[in-house]
Amino acid sequence: MEQETKRKIIHISMGFLALLLIIFPRWLALIFVLIALGFILVIARPSVWKSGFDAMASREEDQRSGLLHGPTLYIIMVLILILFFDMRIAGAVFAIMAFGDGFANVIGTRFGKHRYPTFENKSFEGLIAFIFFAFISSSLAFLLISVNPDYASWIQLLNIKEPTEISSLNVFSICFIVSTIAGLIELTSSRILNDNITVPIISGFLMTLLLNF
Repeated sequence: MEQETKRKIIHISMGFLALLLIIFPRWLALIFVLIALGFILVIARPSVWKSGFDAMASREEDQRSGLLHGPTLYIIMVLILILFFDMRIAGAVFAIMAFGDGFANVIGTRFGKHRYPTFENKSFEGLIAFIFFAFISSSLAFLLISVNPDYASWIQLLNIKEPTEISSLNVFSICFIVSTIAGLIELTSSRILNDNITVPIISGFLMTLLLNF
């Protein structure tokens, strides 16, 4: 199995941590995310746990610095989502990051036949996989987290409508729009414009905007 594929399988598996947002209140979810961040920064280092580090490291800068840049940034963005966005949006965007991006790489690598050389050789099949898995997972995450009483944002500016005011059809429509745009962002992102930053931030604000309308 290729190193990048292994890394993306780990990337996908982290998406199941979104279940924490369904089960636990915000403060407890934050503790788990901080523990995960501490694990990446302290334990998953070549000097401490080399096999774990090697399983997740896929870029030269990781090996050179001994730090997992991608996973570290990934967890920091999840932390930002939980801190500053409505919990339903945080869970939905978390799902887009994990399942959309993860399956896009796995399926694109294995089945991608129509590639875009301009965009780091990414494929049409990978883009479709991103949109499909991001849409399904984000819709489910949003709807399931809606039953959690601790859904509201800590920042009044980002508050959105009560769950009873948002129909399931609207949730599916909005998640599809956001997933599609996130897929296009991931397709066109580069190492300079990291999709671990652009996808969650743009998706979070776009979903907030759409849900308010």
